[in-house]
Amino acid sequence: MAKWGEGDPRWIVEERADATNVNNWHWSEKNATPWSKTRLTALLEGLTIEDGPVCVTLGSVKKLDGEATANNRKAKLIFLYEWEIKIDFIGRVSGSDIEYKGSIEIPNLSDENDASEIDINTSLDTKGPHEPNIRQLLNQIGLRKIQDVLATYIRELKEEFSKGLILPTDKVKPQVVSKGKTTLVDKKSFQNMVITDHKIAGLSKENFDVKTVSVSDTFKVTPDRLFEVLSEIKLVQAWANGCVEWDFREGGKFALFGGSVSGMFIRIDVNSEIEVSWRLKSYPEGHYANIIFRLNDEGDSTSLVVTASEVPSHKAEETQNGLMRYYVASIARTFGFSSRMS
Repeated sequence: MAKWGEGDPRWIVEERADATNVNNWHWSEKNATPWSKTRLTALLEGLTIEDGPVCVTLGSVKKLDGEATANNRKAKLIFLYEWEIKIDFIGRVSGSDIEYKGSIEIPNLSDENDASEIDINTSLDTKGPHEPNIRQLLNQIGLRKIQDVLATYIRELKEEFSKGLILPTDKVKPQVVSKGKTTLVDKKSFQNMVITDHKIAGLSKENFDVKTVSVSDTFKVTPDRLFEVLSEIKLVQAWANGCVEWDFREGGKFALFGGSVSGMFIRIDVNSEIEVSWRLKSYPEGHYANIIFRLNDEGDSTSLVVTASEVPSHKAEETQNGLMRYYVASIARTFGFSSRMS
């Protein structure tokens, strides 16, 4: 107890610039509900779960009820959150035209459970011969993938959203409290642990040369028809032979061939050009090539020229062969309108 007339230094605010919550003594709270709704929706919608010929893509979040707060008391961070989530999905099996529609409920995303303890309840609305395959995929691989995604939400809530709750002080180290247990965390590490996606995209630990490669073909279709093949998700799923993640808009992200190829749409000129930031999974970490799909109207046909720049030299041949085989030749084979096949 402080001596009479001296006062407890935790209550002295006159000499502090902020004049509030000295040494983090008082309880402070930050509403994490709006941020959580936005982040959970972004993490779950479009999530792809696949195993061999079976693929499930999560659709729109239909229910997201609950709340979340981040709290500071005596430099201890306490997180309270509880959510009930329901999200639609569509399942597909290679070789079948049936779309299996249903929904997933996540009943117990809360601070009382670790991510590994989160459950899902699956409801399948479509009847068909592949129902067991869809359920097995969701209840095994799907459960683990959803748990991983929700673990990301929990980590970002604790490490990123809560920044600023603990004020600078020489007397108290930042702490994280989870389920009644307190762990000391170095302040600098705590504030810089999370690296955003746009920073990661520019990182590369390797030094390497780059080069430009290109492939081309001519198709017996109009430019607008070929553009549809390159842009509409159902047509992309046909020539990509499986499940894709596809947000076709400038700034939208994509993933093809089981995640072997991923990137973002940079520029879209309808019926003319599509420019993307593109990478093979085997590229050096954080490195993206720049690819332009150019459609040239030849009157009775359309030529497609695919030019990839900034390709790592040691991956140039693999990239060129892949673009020819899995993009150009696959489109020709799937739809049968390459001029070479006439």
